[in-house]
Amino acid sequence: MTPKKIRWDQVRHHWEIYLFIVPTLLLIALFQYYPAASGIFHSFYRWNGSDISEPVGFLNYIDLVKNPEFWNSFRLAFILGAWNVVKMIPALFVAVCIHRCKSERMNFLYRTLFVVPMVIPGLIVVLIWRSFFFEATSGYLNKFLLGSGLFDFLIRLDQAFNWGGVFVEGQMPAWLGDPRLIITACIVWGFPWVGSFAVLTHLAKLQGISKDVYEAAEIDGVTWFSKFTKIELPLIMGSIYLLLVFVIIDTIKDAGMILALAGLEGGPGGRATVPALFMLRKAFLTQEMGAACAIGIVLTLVVLSLQKLSSLLVGWTSLTPKQKTLVRLATGFVGLAILYGAYFKGLDRVVVLGWLFALASIPFPQIFASLGRLLPERARDENWVRPEDRAFALEANPLYRAGRVVGSLGLRASKHLFIWFVLVFAFLPLYLMIIVSVKDNQQFYLAPAALTQPMHWENWRTAWEAVTPTVANSLFISTSSTLLTLFFALCGAYFFARLRMPMSGPLWNAILLLMMMPAIANLVPLFILLRDMNLLNTLSALIIVGASGGQIFGIFMLRNFISDIPQDLFEAAEIDGATHFQQVRHVVLPLSGPILGTIGVMHFIGAWNDFVLPLIVMRDHARLPVMVQLLRMAGEYIKLWGPLMAGYAIASIPIIILFIFAQRLFIKGMTEGAVKG
Repeated sequence: MTPKKIRWDQVRHHWEIYLFIVPTLLLIALFQYYPAASGIFHSFYRWNGSDISEPVGFLNYIDLVKNPEFWNSFRLAFILGAWNVVKMIPALFVAVCIHRCKSERMNFLYRTLFVVPMVIPGLIVVLIWRSFFFEATSGYLNKFLLGSGLFDFLIRLDQAFNWGGVFVEGQMPAWLGDPRLIITACIVWGFPWVGSFAVLTHLAKLQGISKDVYEAAEIDGVTWFSKFTKIELPLIMGSIYLLLVFVIIDTIKDAGMILALAGLEGGPGGRATVPALFMLRKAFLTQEMGAACAIGIVLTLVVLSLQKLSSLLVGWTSLTPKQKTLVRLATGFVGLAILYGAYFKGLDRVVVLGWLFALASIPFPQIFASLGRLLPERARDENWVRPEDRAFALEANPLYRAGRVVGSLGLRASKHLFIWFVLVFAFLPLYLMIIVSVKDNQQFYLAPAALTQPMHWENWRTAWEAVTPTVANSLFISTSSTLLTLFFALCGAYFFARLRMPMSGPLWNAILLLMMMPAIANLVPLFILLRDMNLLNTLSALIIVGASGGQIFGIFMLRNFISDIPQDLFEAAEIDGATHFQQVRHVVLPLSGPILGTIGVMHFIGAWNDFVLPLIVMRDHARLPVMVQLLRMAGEYIKLWGPLMAGYAIASIPIIILFIFAQRLFIKGMTEGAVKG
């Protein structure tokens, strides 16, 4: 449906449709754009958030350029981003292995199993890694290094490359307590790094490949690996590009997982400090709110630049030569800026980042296409044999046929073994959480991963008493925020999809801009705003702020859905005298159930898992959400492991139940746009 354009002189006939966008405008103006504008304004002030506000011009930005910690934070963000790109490789291989499964039942089983770890809150997975794998004396990582003999190999590497005694015989490494290992721990956690979202995304793209392509490839005798490199990889490269960009951008603007692993101080010596964490320390530890706002502005500009650069690189072939030159100049400028930080600040490793930005300007698609055009030249060789002729000749050999059968069985077995290997690690946090929840501390230290007798089910009662109030708080916050988000998003989407009203274009661009802005960059001025409104330490603050940010994605999704509703339905409603409110109630709402369910589930899970904003805003223990409570329980010096793991399980149960009951609705909502045609 193409929205009908309304001129200014026709507004009086449709003025009531503006009422649909008023709640959205109020929320995003107050809790999104005002903090952003306040951050820009106060970035030019020496400001402590209360009684000190002295204009200093660009001094905050100059101090950042001179501050090695600032450069180190961005260096670490790009290093983690580069490693997160590497971590995407296992997810791609898992998706290909599942796609190659000929049995529909096994294919469905694997898809379902990979969805289960997705609904476990990410914070809980991080806390389990922090508690079980990185612990110095009895952690699983150190036990694995000792049992496999890799620890002796690391000792020899330490001596050969002068690592400074990171690995010493008889001394277990403290992964989260050693400044030389904390960054490595931030990279290692989550092994084998297979995210369910990435797996499902790759599978969705692989399903679009026609079977005729595979049949033609088998006739040509292509190998298993050639089928991946010449068919599957080129055809899903678009989704890979997008996931790569999103991973890098999310790493740069995120601080939640680093905060859970290393704390607000960024671990020993502040080595694990990313830009967002550096901003939080400036704001809430040293009370340099003005400098924190400057960091937020720089972070926003970097994220927006990377998003713009990514969109240009994805559509590289459609760019004009002038646009390609501008992109190369921009990436070169960023590379020079990073090299400046490396040369003048002594950050030698940052030179690598300069090369990364330089490589980003190289037109790899054109290079690969050129190489591909050179391949047919082999046909001019008189000794060259066509692939189909070679395939027929080999098939006539019985030894070749027997070897092919054995090789096929081996590949099939390897494929399933690899999938189950990844699934074991994916379910390991859930397994440990359940097993340890029925142990006392003595049983935990003697056999942490084995089921022991007697089972201490009283741990669940203790955990229930400790986390039940916070679970109730999270349920209230997530449910209220989700309902408000769905209401505001439906109204706002109807405004943009139904008619092209005057000023709707600039308003839509303003909403799209908010989708790209990192929310954490505006956290400091948002905190001051909530304080001035007397909303600190209230559940209302989390509900309203969550709804103001969540409706942006909801409007984007619902606008496309409402635009696909046939125009005849709205015209028939208008003939019957239906107002815009009645059209939403009787036309849009009955058809939007699946997509509303999808948005609601996604927002509920996001609100349930959020802990950065509640950690800063909430102080009263009785009003804490469950994730903040779990983070505080994990930070206690004396831990009761059974009740702690039972608390993790209790916090995961509502999300698992929600996803089980909403799974069909969720999947239907994700595919509704394609079915609607």
